[in-house]
Amino acid sequence: MMTHNTANGAQLIATARDFGPHIIAERDVIETSRRVPERLARDLARAGFFRIFLPAAYGGLDLTPMDGIAVFEELAKADASVAWCVWNGNTHWTAAQLSPEAGHAIHDDPEVITANNTRPSGQAHVVDGGFRLTGRWSLVSGCELATWLVLWAVVHEDGKPRQTPSGGPEIRFMLLPARQCEIVDTWTVGGLRGTGSHDVAVHDVFVPSAFSSGFFDDYVLPEPRYRIPAFCRVIPGIGAMALGIASTAIETLKEIAGAKIPVRTTQTLRDTPDAQVRVSQAEALVRSARLFLFDSLAQLWTKLLATGEVTMEARALVRLAASHAVGSAVQAVDLMYVAGGASSIYVSCPLERAFRDVHVMTQHIGVHPRVMHSTGRVLFGLEPDTLLL
Repeated sequence: MMTHNTANGAQLIATARDFGPHIIAERDVIETSRRVPERLARDLARAGFFRIFLPAAYGGLDLTPMDGIAVFEELAKADASVAWCVWNGNTHWTAAQLSPEAGHAIHDDPEVITANNTRPSGQAHVVDGGFRLTGRWSLVSGCELATWLVLWAVVHEDGKPRQTPSGGPEIRFMLLPARQCEIVDTWTVGGLRGTGSHDVAVHDVFVPSAFSSGFFDDYVLPEPRYRIPAFCRVIPGIGAMALGIASTAIETLKEIAGAKIPVRTTQTLRDTPDAQVRVSQAEALVRSARLFLFDSLAQLWTKLLATGEVTMEARALVRLAASHAVGSAVQAVDLMYVAGGASSIYVSCPLERAFRDVHVMTQHIGVHPRVMHSTGRVLFGLEPDTLLL
C-alpha cells in the first residue's frame, strides 16, 4: 500500500513525462478510434495514474491536489484525451464517505479503472438492501476503459423522488460493474475525440446500499485531507489540462517559427514582430494563470490541513482560478494558432488538435461562465447561489 507524500507526487509527475513519447506515438490511433487504446490504458493503470486521489486506505497514491493536477497537466502536453480520461478516472467523488466494503471491492484490484458522470440522469428506486437503478447518462468519458462506473441518480421511494431536509431531491452515486451497463455509441465530435465520452444506459440493475454514497454522508475516513470540497479537488484539473495543451501549442509554434518563411516575406516567422508579440502574450497568459491556479489550491489545502475547514472565499478562488486557467489557455492557443498561419490547419500539426481540444474543454459545466457569477457573489460577500461551492 502506498502512502501520500511529496515523493510519490514528484515520481508520478516524472512518470507522466516519461509516458509522453509513448502517448504521442498513439495519437493518431486515439483520434481515429475515438478512445484510448486498451494497452495504453492498462499501462497507465499499472503505473498508478488512476489512483492519484484515491485514499491510501484503499491502496491509492493519495496525492495532494497540487501534485495531482500537475500530473494531468503533464499528460495533457502529450495528448488531451488521455489526460481527460485519467482525470475523469480520478474524481473518486465520495471515497472517504464510501463504505469500506465497496472501497475494497472496487479498488483492491490495482489495475481498476473507473469512469463517472455527475448528471442526475438516473432513477434509483429504494428496495430491500439497496436500489434498482435505471437511466441513461451522457458524456461518460472513458466508459469503454472502465471496469466500474460511478453514476449519479435521483433516489425514488414509493414511486416519487425522495426529499432531503432542505426540500430538494436526494441524489446519490451508484457504483456498479461496467458489465451491467450498456454503452451507446454517441461520441462523434471535434475535440477531445479520444475520450470516448459515449452515453451509458442502465436497465433495472440492483445496486446494494453499500455501493451507494452521497456528498452529505458521514465520513468513514476522518482525516482532514478528505474534507476538501469535491469540486475544489476535481475542477482544477480541467484548468491544469488546458494549460498543458497551451504549453504544447507554444512549443509547437516555436518549432514552426524557426523553419517557416511566411509567403511574401524573406525572413523566418520567428523574426517577425507579430509572432514575437504573440508568443510573449501566450507565455504570459499560461504562466500567470498557472500561478493563480496552483497558489489558490495550495492555500485552500494548507488551511484545510491546519483547521479541517475551508472558507467560502477559498473555495470561490479555486473555482475562479480553474475557470481563468481555461480561458487563458484558450487565448494562448488561439494566439499560436493564428501565428502559425496555414500550417495550423493541417491535422498533422499539433496546433490543429490543440485548437479543437481546448475549445471543447470550455464547454464543461465546471468551467461554464455561470461559475464566475457564483464566485463573484462570494467575492462581494453575498451568499453562494449553488451547493457546488
